[in-house]
Amino acid sequence: MRNRTAWNTAALVGAAMAGKLPRYDEFFPVEAEAERTTPQTAEQLEVALRALAASWGALPPAVG
Repeated sequence: MRNRTAWNTAALVGAAMAGKLPRYDEFFPVEAEAERTTPQTAEQLEVALRALAASWGALPPAVG
């Protein structure tokens, strides 16, 4: 998950626009990882999306 987040961040800030960001699977071979990993849980996905939203300036949800 960290690898994908780092790659997506680089792509979003413009590294991909100059054509200098290699494809994700060139950095991180997907086949080898797929054998050792499990799907993300709903909680893990929510945490990752909240972190991404916060990095783009989203306000946290209201509590209460």
